[in-house]
This record gives sequence, structure tokens and C-alpha cells, in this order.
Amino acid sequence: MSKNVIIDTRDIRFARVTNEVAPTTLETSHCHDFYEILFVVNGRGRYILEGAEIPVAPGTLLIARPLEYHCIKIEADQSYERYRIHFNAAAILPDMRALFDEAINTGEVNAYTAFPFSEPLISLFERFSNAESMPAEKRELYMKLILSELLMLLSISDGRAQRVDDGELGARVIKYLNENIERNISLDTLAKRFFVSKYYLCRAFKKHNGISVHGYINKKRVMLAKQLIESGETASGAAYRVGFGDYSAFYRAYVKVTGEPPSLKGSKRKVEEV
Repeated sequence: MSKNVIIDTRDIRFARVTNEVAPTTLETSHCHDFYEILFVVNGRGRYILEGAEIPVAPGTLLIARPLEYHCIKIEADQSYERYRIHFNAAAILPDMRALFDEAINTGEVNAYTAFPFSEPLISLFERFSNAESMPAEKRELYMKLILSELLMLLSISDGRAQRVDDGELGARVIKYLNENIERNISLDTLAKRFFVSKYYLCRAFKKHNGISVHGYINKKRVMLAKQLIESGETASGAAYRVGFGDYSAFYRAYVKVTGEPPSLKGSKRKVEEV
């Protein structure tokens, strides 16, 4: 990159920026009411999006949706070169709306590593610079057309989206479950919180923890209820306190996990036999 370039219009803003030495401190986590596409040319570090950490290396492309908190930290003693596009929904041409929905998946971390179209992508970013010398009335349409090409490349990529590491995600989900086990927790809730699909979350969780999300929640709740019953709580009271909204569901889960019904007498006898 020979120089820094910033081109601003009503609905879209392009920036080409180089830092000779990368910042040594993490930038403040922030959000805004527009979309951001960031393509890293040089620099290695990590990108944090709503708590999800994504390794960053040359060729990493990252997308933040409106109101998503994010920040980036590049390792010290490296140059940090990047292209950045800020845009709102009005910058998306009507015929490109479907491609936009394919490129920016709602509820998922949108991060691509070893992007399969890196060379045409860089060429595309460089073309934004041509808008600098255009008349104002043509500049914005030109930039919207390039954005459309970018969305096209994203939508036809081979899906090598870089997700949060399976083990790291599994550990974070289990920590969250332990802290909120008494709440009404659904797969939809978890997927939205951790910005991944339900399928990916279930696969990563089971791979890391050796048990399904549903199985873990039920077993954890049953064991907590068992402790409460042994301390004198009624079975129905224990079921409610650990997050079971339906007693029949609690009863079935309790028998499946412990091998006996949730009675104070039975629980005490089993402890004594052990």
C-alpha cells in the first residue's frame, strides 16, 4: 500500500490504511450502526467479535454487523495493513439483496481465512481508490457496484469460513451453562449468544465435552435437584429451582440419570448404600 486513502459518501465509506508498527494494546471494543468489512493484508493477531476470538493473519476477511461489539489486536512489531469498508443497507443494490444475505449469515461469526479469491479481492479493493477522482454524483454508484462484486465473491466462496475453535467454543458454552443452568436455555438462545449455527454449536460442544448440549443440561439439572432433595427440598420444588418447567419431564430425566424416582427416601438410601 503506497498511501492511506479514505473515500466517503452518504451510504458507503472505503479506507486503505497502513500502520508501520502495530498497536501494542487492544483497541477499545466498540460497535456502530453500519456494517464493516475488514480485510487484513499484513499483520497477525486476534479479532474479538461479541466475545468470540478469531485468529487474524494476512488474507483474513472479517465482517461485523450493526451493533456487534468488536475490536482487533495485532501482534507488536509488525506492520498492520488493511482495507476497510463501512456501509449501510442502502449501499446494497436491490438485485444484490439475496447475495448479501448469503454473504453475511445472521447469527454466525462471519470470518474467512485463506480466502479462496484473495488476488481478485485485493484487485477489487484497489479499484475503490479510482472513485477518489470521480465526480461526486458518480462516485457513490461506482462504489456500490464494487461492493456488489465483493458480495458476489463472498457468496460463491467455498465455505472455508473460520469459526471459533471447537474446543474453545465448547469450553465457553459449558461455562455459560454452568452459570445459567437454572434459566430457560434453548439451542436457539445459545446459537445466537455465541454467533454460530445450532448445528455447529452442537457438534463443537459434543466433540469437546463428550455429551450433547441437551444431555449435559439435563444431567446437570438432575444432579443439582438430587442435592436439593437430599437436603430436604420437595421433588417438585427442586425441579422448579433447577430449571425444569414441567414436572413430568423432570421425572423422566431424573429416572434416566439416577435410575430411581425423585423421592427423599430413595435418594438417602442410595447414598447410604454407596
